[in-house]
Order: sequence, then C-alpha cells, then structure tokens
Amino acid sequence: MSLAEELNKIRDELQTSFDSGVTMPYEYRIGQLKKCAAMIKAMEKEYFEAVQKDMKKHPAETNGTDLKFTESDLGYAMKHLKGWMADQYVKTDLVNKIDQAYLCPEPKGVVVIFGAWNYPVQLALSPLIGAICAGCCAVVKPSEVAPSSSAVMKKYFDLFLDPLCYRTVEGGVDTAKALLTITWDHIFFTGSVSVGKIVAKAAAENLTPVTLELGGKCPVIVDENTNIDTAAKRIIWGKCVNAGQTCIAPDYVYCHKKQIATLIEKMKSHIADMYGEDPQQSDCFARIINKTHFNRLKSLLSDGTIAVGGTTDEDTHYIAPTIITNPVLDSKLMTDEIFGPILPILEYEDVQSVLKYIRSKQKPLVCYVFSNNAKLIDQVKKRVSAGTLDVNDCLMHMMVPTLPFGGVGHSGIGKYHGKATFDEFTHHKSVLHKPIGMESVNNLRYPPYDAEWKQNLMYSLAYYKPSM
Repeated sequence: MSLAEELNKIRDELQTSFDSGVTMPYEYRIGQLKKCAAMIKAMEKEYFEAVQKDMKKHPAETNGTDLKFTESDLGYAMKHLKGWMADQYVKTDLVNKIDQAYLCPEPKGVVVIFGAWNYPVQLALSPLIGAICAGCCAVVKPSEVAPSSSAVMKKYFDLFLDPLCYRTVEGGVDTAKALLTITWDHIFFTGSVSVGKIVAKAAAENLTPVTLELGGKCPVIVDENTNIDTAAKRIIWGKCVNAGQTCIAPDYVYCHKKQIATLIEKMKSHIADMYGEDPQQSDCFARIINKTHFNRLKSLLSDGTIAVGGTTDEDTHYIAPTIITNPVLDSKLMTDEIFGPILPILEYEDVQSVLKYIRSKQKPLVCYVFSNNAKLIDQVKKRVSAGTLDVNDCLMHMMVPTLPFGGVGHSGIGKYHGKATFDEFTHHKSVLHKPIGMESVNNLRYPPYDAEWKQNLMYSLAYYKPSM
C-alpha cells in the first residue's frame, strides 16, 4: 500500500467513525479529554528526555512552557466544555418574536493538525483539545524536525486516545504533502510563513477552512518612561526561552536613545544572572534544533555590531544569547524572522518614526511595548496592527485562556486557546424554529400584493431602522 493509499484509508476510517455519531455526546468528549490529562502525566519522564535529546532543553523549562501550559489549556476546556456545547440563543425582531433563534455548535468533521517542533506537545495537543471538544475526528502529524519528541508523542497518543477517532501520523515532507492532497474539513497548521502559503494553497483547492499559526518579526518598543531593569529582564527571558526558537519571541527592539546604553548593560547583566558568565555551560539554555537552523542563525551575526555574546559552537548547535547594535535595515537580520537567541537593538528619539517603520512591514504576531506612558501605549494600540499587544511583559499573554491567540495578515489566520480553539473546529449553525401555527400573521408576506400597506407593514416590523 502506497503512502497516499494508507493516509486515505485512515481518512476514510475516521470519516466512518465521525458519521456514526460517536464523538457527539458530552460524555465521550470529556472522556477523551480525561485521557489526554492521563497521557500527559504518563509521558512526562520520556518526553523530558526526548526534548533534551532534540534540543538540550532543561526539563523545568519544558515542563513550564510545554506540558504545564497544555495541562492548563486542557483543564480550562474540561471546566467549560458543557457550556460551549450548548445552543446559544439570540434575540429576534418583532415579526419573529415568538420564534426560537439560536446558534447550534456542530463539529466541522474530520480534521488534520500539523504540529511544530519547538513546543511539540503544546502545538499539537492544544489544537487537538479543541478538536475533541468540538466533536471532530482528527489526524495529528508531529514535526519530524524533533524526531525524539515526535516518537514519544506518537507512542502515547496511540496508547491513550481512541484510535477509531484520533490517529497520529509520523513522517517528513512527503507525508505532509500527501496529507495536503486529501480533502479535510479543517486544516490546522503551525509553522513558517513560507510553508503556511503552501498549506493555504492546498486548502484552497477544496475550499477547506484553515487555521495558520505562523510568525514574523515581533517588535519591542522600550520607552524612556519605564523601569529599564525590569524591561531588560523580561525581554531577555522572552528572547532566551527555548533559545529564542519561539514564534512570539521578541525579534527586535527599538529603545529610546536616552535609555539604550542602560538597557544593553542591564540585558547583559540579566543574561549572566540567568545563564552564568558562560551560557554554554548552563543547563538552562537550550540549543538550536539542527545544523540548518544553526548555520542560518550564524550567518546573521555579521549583519550588525555584536555588543553582547556572539559565541557559537557548530558541534553542539550552540549560539550564545547575543545583542546586536547598528543592524543593517535591509539585511536578513532585519527582514526575516530570526527564530533564535539573537536580538537587534535600535535607538529612536521620536516614537512616530518607530510606528511608521513597524507599519511599513508585515503585520506581526505580537507587538511588545514597555512604558508607563498611557498616551504612548494608546498610540501603539491604535497604530500597530498585530495579533496581540503585550504591555510591559513578554510571552505571558499566552497564559490567559480568555485571550484568543493568533496572527493577522502574514502572521496568521484564525485564533485559538480556550473557547477560541473550540470555535475553530466548530460550525455555529444558525437555527430559526418557527411554530407551524399563527398563519394569519404570516399572511402579510404572501402574494398577491393587492394591498401596498400589507408589505409596508410587514417589512417595517421586520427591519431595524437606521438612526438619523
């Protein structure tokens, strides 16, 4: 059996399960969510070891940014699932006053989820949680770029989840391409903009709805009116988590010229506080995922002046936390998403020039601003279009389940986390339930149109009037 035939067979089996209605009851969905919770606990030790092997990431960081994050998402979904599944009643106009109007949440069907290598469990299981909540069947493809993590995930997904409704498929580019030739009811992809365009093009062939969680260059604005020490600490932490291999990591910083020297000194100090004088010896600092990404990042080091760091080790894929000043604006350092522990810093005097620069680029996934100036914060909020605005912190918006996460424009399509994930995999069907009686009222709308007043009365009751 060819790869395409095997994947189509899986798709057909999941469709049969979905058509049987097995995923529809609340009891089934909550049961699968409970199995997800048990799975996370069971896989913990092996998963820590796998991520260590893939990226040399400290277990505490893996636990906090990957497993515990997913557990939190899962707990929130379990608490609110019954309410999400309920019909949502809406108001009617006068003509339909006695009718029932509501939104009925129904699962989209059989979906495919493409995970990513930088946070393997979180970026595969969080979307799957939403698919389970919605009542969908799903194929999950972990990223082959982190092979050890992918193998552990497949092992435990297959052990704990219902194989009639949820399947894990490992493989490389050929497998991903084969999956994209199949007709799905929704495609959820996390990854780069370039691959996201391929996914979107494949989805368009079948008019398949997509969620694209992409990335881009997330700017940071540091105002002169802020606590520079705290700003430096939070920016360095946000940049160095996972060795900068995070789609929402600060990508470049614009700092007011009165504070830029202080900011760099504080950043240097906090790097030492977190990772020691030689971060290469720290077990708290991860490594770059593979040689390809290492070489790409190393080539960026010549696109400006290295103020801090710059050390590399090809054998271990180590790149030190690095701060670069005077970056060349048309270099890859400033045009491409960095996705590593390299942080360019530029100075500004007039914040309007910064806003103009950010607006001239593709819309970012996140914009960060550090300031105590309410007027400046409001300007950034109104002038910068971004998936999220984070004020005086980095990354922490991800911990708020009531804040949907996603991009805009090139940084992504669709949102998830909390109820938003449920909504991504749900079609909210509009329902109008009218009683069969009281036809004398409905006679106003039927031909023959022998009395103009009938129609005028009918539609004047039905339509809202614009205010003058």
